Amino acid sequence: MKTSILTLIEDNIVNLKLVSTLEDLGIDASLYNLNSPSVVFELIGIECFENRDKLYKKYFDLLEQGKTIDFTTSKEELKLFAVKVYEEMLNVKFEQKI
Repeated sequence: MKTSILTLIEDNIVNLKLVSTLEDLGIDASLYNLNSPSVVFELIGIECFENRDKLYKKYFDLLEQGKTIDFTTSKEELKLFAVKVYEEMLNVKFEQKI
């Protein structure tokens, strides 16, 4: 299950970078956003709670940090960053402070 979650997180990072690049070029790419964060939260076991907007903000703020990763030559940095995001979201689960 952890492998599946990490794969989804990696896809979210790559997708965010793609969408951001397209938007920087003046192309409206908002239709290309993925709906998988809710799946990530569910697989991790984060309950739906009142402050859902803060949860999504935290997740996307974390993903934003990965926009600078150059994964054209190696995906190792991408994989390491996905683990970092995964661990941060586990902290959210255990702290439930969102």
